[in-house]
Amino acid sequence: MTAAAATAPPPAGAHAAGWPEPQPIGGELPPVLPMAEGLLPEALRPLCADVAERMQVPLGFPAAASVCCLAGAVGRRAMIQPKARDTGWQVVPNLWGAIVGPPGVMKSPLLRAVCAPLRAISEQWRVEHQSAVEDYEQAREEAEIRASAWKQSATAAAKKGEPIPVRPDDSAAPPAERRLLVADATMEILHQILAANPAGVLVLRDELTGWLAMLDRQGREGERAFYLSAWAGDTSHTVDRIGRGSIHVANCCVSILGGIQPARLRAYMADALTGGPGDDGLIQRFQVSVWPDLSADWRNVDRPPNATAMAAATGMYEHLVRGDPESPWRYRFSPEAQELFDEWRGELEGRVRGDDMHSALAAHLAKYRSLMPSLALLFALADGGEDTVDLDHARLAAAWCDYLESHARRVYSCIVSPALRAAAELARRIRGGWRAREGQFRGRDVYNCGWTGADTPERARAAIEVLMDADWVRRVEVPRASEGGRPTELYGINPRARGPK
Repeated sequence: MTAAAATAPPPAGAHAAGWPEPQPIGGELPPVLPMAEGLLPEALRPLCADVAERMQVPLGFPAAASVCCLAGAVGRRAMIQPKARDTGWQVVPNLWGAIVGPPGVMKSPLLRAVCAPLRAISEQWRVEHQSAVEDYEQAREEAEIRASAWKQSATAAAKKGEPIPVRPDDSAAPPAERRLLVADATMEILHQILAANPAGVLVLRDELTGWLAMLDRQGREGERAFYLSAWAGDTSHTVDRIGRGSIHVANCCVSILGGIQPARLRAYMADALTGGPGDDGLIQRFQVSVWPDLSADWRNVDRPPNATAMAAATGMYEHLVRGDPESPWRYRFSPEAQELFDEWRGELEGRVRGDDMHSALAAHLAKYRSLMPSLALLFALADGGEDTVDLDHARLAAAWCDYLESHARRVYSCIVSPALRAAAELARRIRGGWRAREGQFRGRDVYNCGWTGADTPERARAAIEVLMDADWVRRVEVPRASEGGRPTELYGINPRARGPK
């Protein structure tokens, strides 16, 4: 028997006597609330259920996307006064949302499916705009002919000393293009689009990572500031460019919806929420962020999309986009709903002003002051309510805030040290049976696996030290093979840490 074998712990399945109960690591994902169909407005419920079933994704994905589509369709066409008497606080129901999931979970296809009604409206507007442009071009050519004839007549009249004829009206302006969706545009182009669309637009990004990386580049500080101000939906912005003059937008309103992978979200948040220049509240504006649990069960659903559900959603959106941002629908809470909101907000303020949560999460939840009334207004609009948000829609919005807060806590759980994240991943592997037969491992066994956060000797050692402190593993003394040789890093696994057989 070798010295290493004599000092190594017994293999998996041996008695766990002498080992303490392993302690929680702290880097694991916290649980989240599931989405229920009853939390959705009736006009969107069938479409979300249809997409979730056909694509075998959690209902929370299409539900969150639909809420952001609602916000994009409404924009500045409606507002709500959250307080009973304070008319100075008016909320534009503008939302940013992200669906968080690993590659291959159908994020992009489900976004296309949920946004299909808005795309249909956008296509209709595009066709109408093209027709209007053709009419304008014809009118412009006719105006040029009339102007040329007038110029000749005016010249002849002037030579004869006769009165100059009245100049024909040639003041026709090119038709503005109505836009509802924007996929990829520079800040200057988006600003021009907003100038022609005072209700606002919805920016759709299959992957938010590229958009976030763009805003982090040196020299893009102006674009980042623009998006930060466009979140509230009521901030003016002016762009001055040589050769283009000045373009002023009285109220910039930009909704955002996209997908992002967990690993990239972790990496971004680790950099953005450490007090650097990226810690400016941008990530906290993604209030409708969902990171649901993925079911291991899958079945093949092969049927046509629910045409009735699509038609119902499209009809609802078509009604909403007819609203006038220059004379928006103005809503208030009913007395019962107002009482609910006041009580709900009082509880929220007590939590975000306390000191028992991370400051970044507290800043995120503080923006729920506007999220709750925004959701209540959007749900009332989707169900055809007029002027007043009733108690049912206020309760629905409060339930959504509970749902979204559980997902926000999962998102912000990324704010842990790299060593703690790596330790949580290693603990998950051990619980799943890694090295269960041997009951031990070496340091290089960890970093050779290439797991995120533990892919170098230094990172692997830091993760192992966290597990040692939590009684998941312990160092095994191994005699040196020769005088002066490097000691072998060998660690025994706590049998109590492994999952059930």
